[in-house]
Amino acid sequence: MMPGETPPPAGTAAAACTNCGLLQQNINEYVAALITLKQKMIDGDRLLTEYQQKCTDILYFSTSILRELIYQHFL
Repeated sequence: MMPGETPPPAGTAAAACTNCGLLQQNINEYVAALITLKQKMIDGDRLLTEYQQKCTDILYFSTSILRELIYQHFL
């Protein structure tokens, strides 16, 4: 302790230890929730990427089919 400081009351240390355990539990739950959220974001990004690729494929194939129909009809 520094000169001029007074020690905290005896009951304060015991209460702080109890609160630290509760705080640690809350932090652990918060971290677990963040990890779950991160995984959901990764899964969502993967689904969006697959969906985008499927849309690109559909657009390419429909354009190819239309082009082929035009060539057959006019040539």
